[in-house]
Amino acid sequence: MINNFNKFNFNNFGFNEKLLREIKKLGYVNPTKIQLKCIPLFLKGYNILGIAKTGSGKTAAFVLPILSRLLKKSFLQVLVLTPTRELTIQTVNFFNMFSKYINIKIIPIYGGQSYRIQLNNIKKKPSIIVATPGRLLDLLKKRIINLSSIKTVVLDEADEMLRMGFIEDVKRIFSYIKTKYQMALFSATFSNSIKNIVSKFMNNYKEINLSLFKNKNIVPKNIKQYYLYVNFKNKINILMKFLESENYNSIIIFVKTKIYTIKLSNFILNSGYSSSALNGDMKQFLREKTINNFKNKKISILVATDIASRGLDIKNVDLIINYDLPMDVKSYIHRIGRTGRANNKGKAILFVSKKEKFFIYNLYKKLNCNLKKINIPDNKVILKKRFEKLSFLIKNNKFKKNKITFYKNILSKLLKLNISEKYLDLIFLHIIYKNIYLIK
Repeated sequence: MINNFNKFNFNNFGFNEKLLREIKKLGYVNPTKIQLKCIPLFLKGYNILGIAKTGSGKTAAFVLPILSRLLKKSFLQVLVLTPTRELTIQTVNFFNMFSKYINIKIIPIYGGQSYRIQLNNIKKKPSIIVATPGRLLDLLKKRIINLSSIKTVVLDEADEMLRMGFIEDVKRIFSYIKTKYQMALFSATFSNSIKNIVSKFMNNYKEINLSLFKNKNIVPKNIKQYYLYVNFKNKINILMKFLESENYNSIIIFVKTKIYTIKLSNFILNSGYSSSALNGDMKQFLREKTINNFKNKKISILVATDIASRGLDIKNVDLIINYDLPMDVKSYIHRIGRTGRANNKGKAILFVSKKEKFFIYNLYKKLNCNLKKINIPDNKVILKKRFEKLSFLIKNNKFKKNKITFYKNILSKLLKLNISEKYLDLIFLHIIYKNIYLIK
């Protein structure tokens, strides 16, 4: 087992030259801890149970050793099972990113995609299939896919598979594999249910547990966590105050229901922000388009259900707002894990009603996290932010010249006043602020 992490890099794994060339080209130098622990075992053919927090690099821990061994094009050696369409697509993209110099075919199989597309892809004799359980099982029953040549199986996000009720489908899929194969199971959390899966599916496995959940240190220190008490009546107004006062390029707002992703997103959009909904009822092409727009910064605010808490590897998400309470502590961990990726700084804010105090106690008890109570942004902070935005636009000559001095003087005077909530009508000020956007 490797202990000196600092002196180890990807050259030391014994990867083939084609893979190393692409790793170097993409700028990867030092492996993460889960990669350091798992990759040597994977290359030696061991069954592996890998437990590590979200954003720790688990995907590369199986993608890289798999690609290193697939030097020759051959039909269907590897099967990767994932719980969501988004994670399926992301994993395929990750495989493709590192396999430019390796002559193999990798295809996704998931519900919502055209059967015609998937049948055409299968005819191309892929070496690797990444699939969601439901659609793959459907194709197996129709005898469209044959798993007789499988040598490696990866079960990714196993805890989410359990939560979504896919384990029975996974069992049926395994019954179609008649040959001996290497298996790797990865999860962000460890529970008795995960132990049960391992006992049924894997023998003589090596366990790598870096979650540290038992040591209450699963949430990275680079994610600053805050909460505040809200009530239902003023919840949306408080959200808008945070959207106006926080510094961000990208925000994910988590809500409970699919229908509310649309309602809240439309409200935010009508308030002058770039926003879009993401939920499981959306057609697949629209979900993919929304995610790509968010990644490319065409959308700054994503309002999503827990579908976005897994499988979305988006760099530089500045802020997570838990508008609605997560289902449990594990869901909370996965949600806030969308920020602070690759050791970048992140921030998470949790909205809690007085009746939901128990959740705060659970977080302190199970995570021992540095969770701090914050207040609603006051009017002076919001006014200052508006002034900063106005000053930026003025500096860059975005207004008609005859309006610049007039509005600058108004906001300068308002900023100097000690305005209280009693006398300041934020809605009125917001109307004023929107009206100054008289772009040339």
